Amino acid sequence: MTTLRQPALHDLIEAAYVLFAPYTLGATFCVCKACCVSDAQEQALLRTPLRHVSWQVLSDGLFVLAQDHSDQERWEMKHFLPRVLELATQFEFPVHSVEITFSRLDLDQPAHWPAAERQLLATFARTYFEACLTLNPLPEGNQLTDILLMFGLAHFELTPLLHSWATANSPTSLAHLADLLLDELDDTPPKALKLRNPFSTPHVDQQLRAWLSDQDVRATLVAQVEQALLHQQVPDEEATRLSWAYDVLTHGLSPTQPIASATVPPNQKGG
Repeated sequence: MTTLRQPALHDLIEAAYVLFAPYTLGATFCVCKACCVSDAQEQALLRTPLRHVSWQVLSDGLFVLAQDHSDQERWEMKHFLPRVLELATQFEFPVHSVEITFSRLDLDQPAHWPAAERQLLATFARTYFEACLTLNPLPEGNQLTDILLMFGLAHFELTPLLHSWATANSPTSLAHLADLLLDELDDTPPKALKLRNPFSTPHVDQQLRAWLSDQDVRATLVAQVEQALLHQQVPDEEATRLSWAYDVLTHGLSPTQPIASATVPPNQKGG
């Protein structure tokens, strides 16, 4: 099992257990007993100490339910949220697809989220995303854009996460960039550039599009790829993909104009 062991993540999870502790539970949940959750599944979720609740118990007793956006549902979700954050660091998600892990939070409704809760979650998202930038490939076949969508679909602010990606400048962050540019974007005319992932939404695609269209971001990424290739900082197979990604970054991203590189494109040197 892969676990993100960054001390900052551990500290945030411990802080979450304290912050969300007031959201205590009663003897039952507001759940559909007719067809969704059995008495045994409900009681397994209620009786298991929070720090020991498994992703499967959460899935069977809570996440299997259709979302009703009620105050009680949100209260119950906040009770379990520290454990969901902790399981996410182990890449154990209580849902069938990682992208929808936090979609029940309704963070686009700030009236339901005190400032301290929003701040902790925002810091967790950035710290978690930065930890994922250090791993390539990610566990269980996940892509970094799946993680981006996990936060984007829940209406976390994506700008800090994308800034972390642009400034990471590591072999793994560049490998994720190559995956994005070569495998995960749909820019087939006349469509606007967007993620191929079917879970993506216009508001996520727009933020990613704005990031990739920003000339300063593009220049930063181009310089990072150039340095990695010119100084042979990546294995040959990864260098080939980075070279292709370089071409996409400098010439193939519509509707922005290509960036004029300060050097000869690395894949065109030596002739």
